[in-house]
Amino acid sequence: MIRWANIFISMILEAMPFILIGALISSLIQVFISEEIVKKFLPKSSFISIIIAALLGLVLPICECAIVPIARSLMKKGVPIAVAIVFMLSVPIVNPVVIASTFYAFKSINIVLIRVVGGMIISIVIGIIMSLITKKNKNIFRESSIYESSCDCGCEVIDYFNRKSKVRLCLEHGSKEFLNILRYYIFGSFLSSMFIVLVKEETLLNYSNKGILPILIMMALAFLLSLCSEADAFIARGFLEYFGVPAISAFLILGPMIDLKNTIILNSYFKKSFTITLVIVIILVVFISSLILSLLGGVI
Repeated sequence: MIRWANIFISMILEAMPFILIGALISSLIQVFISEEIVKKFLPKSSFISIIIAALLGLVLPICECAIVPIARSLMKKGVPIAVAIVFMLSVPIVNPVVIASTFYAFKSINIVLIRVVGGMIISIVIGIIMSLITKKNKNIFRESSIYESSCDCGCEVIDYFNRKSKVRLCLEHGSKEFLNILRYYIFGSFLSSMFIVLVKEETLLNYSNKGILPILIMMALAFLLSLCSEADAFIARGFLEYFGVPAISAFLILGPMIDLKNTIILNSYFKKSFTITLVIVIILVVFISSLILSLLGGVI
């Protein structure tokens, strides 16, 4: 019980600063950046926009705990779904802190390249697929939103905007966004910490034979453990000898893209059909990519 409490509390405390930053950035985009500004600075070429989105993690080191509301705000401002999804999936991987921690854990530039370059390519593929899937259905957001509903006092949003400064609006929206993300994150952390305590490493090692099974096990672990991308490499390092590079790469790429906590947060912002589709597409693309790496030999 003490071990579970320590894990549960540490997961929340470690993520809280990132969640706060994400909420504030999301609010800044929502309040200060208009659709006209977005369209003005967004490259006309969709391909260039997607490549830029895939590389933004190098200058915007945002954790996956905070990326969902930012991506949603970008979509709301007119950023194409493909670009926003690539941004959401690649930023937590193409992150200087994540790159450094991965190299420090494995002492292998090849593992770092597999994670970063592979993560970028997979993000782009997923973004394009999701853009094609949602092309006919642009209504992917949940109807209830702190930006589209009435405020607590019952006033309409238009009046609310007119009566308050943008700075105050940003702070108020940021606090609401923070509390909204935090409650779902706490629930996801509760489930993840329970899994960590109940499942023993020895049990997993019994299934470390070659083939598809190790990839599936490491993907399931990445999803259920819901580790922060800055620290997951140190956990993955302990499984490398038993599960191999393809399975480890699946763990390192899938975790920052989608996990239990992020699925719950995604479902709070987007419609269930969109969330389920995105999760399935991410899992399938990462799985197929890991199989291809396995066929190529998964050389370190």
